[in-house]
Amino acid sequence: MTHFPKITRELLVSNRCGIHLRVGNMLAQKAKEFSSDIRIRKGTYAADCRSVLDILSLGAFQGDAVVIETVGEDAQQAAEAIAELFNARFYEDEQVQ
Repeated sequence: MTHFPKITRELLVSNRCGIHLRVGNMLAQKAKEFSSDIRIRKGTYAADCRSVLDILSLGAFQGDAVVIETVGEDAQQAAEAIAELFNARFYEDEQVQ
């Protein structure tokens, strides 16, 4: 049995609208590209990153810190891909005038 280490990254929700439906969908779609288990944690609540409803239940707004936890064969790549979405502010600033 192979044991994979947990990759953990703290990220800041920096887009103006926080994690809402479109952002939650982007995160879930990105998570489904990987075989690793991906969770987003805010405080004591951890959400399955493949579930839009779980992600929205976080109640994460602009300025909130969240932690991404990935475990699996492609955990490093998954963490980087999710972090890239956060760092790009989910491409919202490009759309808001």
